[in-house]
Amino acid sequence: MPDRSRKEIKFKIPFGTPPVKCRGCGSEIYFIPTKKRGVTMPVNQDGISHFATCPNAGEFRGKR
Repeated sequence: MPDRSRKEIKFKIPFGTPPVKCRGCGSEIYFIPTKKRGVTMPVNQDGISHFATCPNAGEFRGKR
């Protein structure tokens, strides 16, 4: 369950970014580039990080 006590940050989805289905929950998401080394981040249609709303986000966390 997302932590609603923190302010939600909205990201801009660049024009022409194709939608894809999340492998975890099946929602329509967009991968947008980040400022850090050209890595991409999944966001929902409303521009909020999909990591904050996907019920299966833990499946996609990388090892640290």
